[in-house]
Amino acid sequence: MSKQKIKAADPNPQHIKKSILNRVGWLYVLFAVLGLAITVQIIVTQYGPNGEPLNNLSESMCYKVRPIDANRGNILSHDGRILTTDAPYYEIRLDWAIPGKKGEGYLLTDSIFYANLPALADSMSALFGEPSAHYVTQLREILARARGNEGGRRNIKLVDKVNQIELDRLRTFPLLNEDAGGFMFKKDTLRYKPFGSLAGYTLGAPHSHGLEYYYNDALTGEDGQNLTVRLVGSTWLPVLDTLNREARNGYDVVTTIDIDLQDVAESALRKQLADNQAMWGTAVVMEVATGEIRAMANLTHNSDGSITDNYNYAILSRNEPGSTFKLVSLMALLEQGGFKTTDMVDCGNGYAVVYKSEINDSHAVGKVTVKEMMEQSSNIGFARSIEKVYRENQTRFTDFIDSLGLNQRASIQQFEGYMPIIKDPRLGHRNDWNDLTLTKMSYGYALELTPMHTLMLYNAVASGGKMLAPIIVKELRNGDEVVEQYLPEVINPQICSPQVLADVKECLEGVVENGTASLLKNDNYRVAGKTGTAQMVQPHGGYTARDGGRDYLGTLVGYFPAEAPKYTCIVAIKTHHAPGSRNTYYGGALAGPVFKAITDRIYALDNEWRERVTPTSGRGAEVEARVGGESQLALSEQLLDVRSASYTPATVESKQVIDTAELYTKDWRVMPSVMGMGLRDAIYTLERAGLSVEISGVGEVVEQTPLPEELYLSGDKATIRLAPRPEPEPQTEEKKK
Repeated sequence: MSKQKIKAADPNPQHIKKSILNRVGWLYVLFAVLGLAITVQIIVTQYGPNGEPLNNLSESMCYKVRPIDANRGNILSHDGRILTTDAPYYEIRLDWAIPGKKGEGYLLTDSIFYANLPALADSMSALFGEPSAHYVTQLREILARARGNEGGRRNIKLVDKVNQIELDRLRTFPLLNEDAGGFMFKKDTLRYKPFGSLAGYTLGAPHSHGLEYYYNDALTGEDGQNLTVRLVGSTWLPVLDTLNREARNGYDVVTTIDIDLQDVAESALRKQLADNQAMWGTAVVMEVATGEIRAMANLTHNSDGSITDNYNYAILSRNEPGSTFKLVSLMALLEQGGFKTTDMVDCGNGYAVVYKSEINDSHAVGKVTVKEMMEQSSNIGFARSIEKVYRENQTRFTDFIDSLGLNQRASIQQFEGYMPIIKDPRLGHRNDWNDLTLTKMSYGYALELTPMHTLMLYNAVASGGKMLAPIIVKELRNGDEVVEQYLPEVINPQICSPQVLADVKECLEGVVENGTASLLKNDNYRVAGKTGTAQMVQPHGGYTARDGGRDYLGTLVGYFPAEAPKYTCIVAIKTHHAPGSRNTYYGGALAGPVFKAITDRIYALDNEWRERVTPTSGRGAEVEARVGGESQLALSEQLLDVRSASYTPATVESKQVIDTAELYTKDWRVMPSVMGMGLRDAIYTLERAGLSVEISGVGEVVEQTPLPEELYLSGDKATIRLAPRPEPEPQTEEKKK
């Protein structure tokens, strides 16, 4: 066997290098393809069909834009007292389906529940007023639902809309003060009215009517937002970002309402509706110089006997005004007819036919002056006088009415009222004008006005001839900053000549001093005004109801004090007078008591109007004096222009010593007691007394400054401290014995 020579491998460097490069090249291709695939997948993920949901999920897991709620603005009275504000309330829920340890059933056992049930029911009855049995039943139902076949229901509502004080009390009750009770609460904000139902329909609600609705945009403000990032679990931390913006709280709406006058207007009107079984009524007080509405009460007497505030009769009730419209006829006779207040008019013996119209007066008036004709409110006298001046040119009378400014809507800013119905002879039968229309218009029929139209007319007389549109909101405020201010619109700068105005004022004063509004006559202040008693058209036509009775609108409108008018007021009440009914329906007797209650209240509250001291025997009268010292006595005699017939040194029985000069020149009031009251009742009482309130603590009032019965000035600050009411100490068996 021949030997073969074995040739060794030739280590060729070029070959090895080529092999390595080939492998690296394939790796580059592999990585390039892999990178391209990843890039494509990223693009598809980011911008494909599922891109947006995934982006949103990522954002929601890492970042979240959280809203910042704006606080809703308050509605304030003309002097800054809160009429409507936001208040925190809580919904109380129970979770009695909480499981206990493994194999031990529910955390709240039946034995624990029934052992504490009577005490819990009694505590809730004492807090909320319902009988204990009611809460026993409710609590048992909640437990049964928690023990349901499907594992029980969680978060069952126990009580809705409790305040902070009630929440704190609930936390101390049996079962609710331990984890076994599953006690939970949810905070919410509701609109709270410290004065209850006063001006309720006027204040309204955000989504339906009233100031809350009409000024909703201003009250709402603008919500803000803040970008936050998730840290751990449910912990979110705010971060700086261009998306962030602060919330702008809603503006406060400052009204023209005087809550004290609103209170007396509603109370007096409510009583009169109830006493006379009247159907509805309205009472409005306007400030003469500004047109600001100080009080506006609108009440409905419902068929079930309840009396509610649910309709604005002042601007949405359009009726024949009756004798209150005789002011227009009087002005026309004096301005255009050449009449004087001293001219004589034959008003007949209570019945007359005037140009085809049969007219009655409530009593025989006879031949009297124009002034006395107004005082006695003679339909016959006004019909004959207007016929004499305007029968040949009836358009001249309706044009005079239009020139006053009554031919527009009876609106109060955003509260849109009705247009009047004032017929025009130029339109003839298209406007229901006939031969009797002029005669009827002379004493307030054959046309329709709202009570607000009548109030505006009389306020124009009181203001010296300037007719103003009424306003009820005077400004929007952001804290102390006035954002927007509202001024009254001048409808007519001068409704008549100064001489006619002076004559008209004299006649209106005579109505109170000598005529149909004598109920308002008193020794303290003078009123000028006019009564009106108008029959109201029935829905089926005519003035007679199906039961043979009639509906009447009794009105009294006027201004006061007559010599320097500050306020104008109208009270209008609708009543049904059935056959045999003894209830009054005349304007003076029906509306008069409400009008007088309002004027008496204003007189009592208005320091600039009334005189502090009215000596019965003139200046320099003798009085009995009780003062702290002789120097105070001398000062009092000088200020009051009196002299003391006797002098008794006063003893100091109070922590306060008031100088006599301060007692005379300032409006001191007596501090009410709010001890033991809850927060809402205390705030209501103190703010109604003209105090600003500073609060500390929660619970019930345990301290107050000033002390009860001490003197204070309107606008002073009151401080109250609240603390929870101590729970009664549980009685042991030994104590019971």
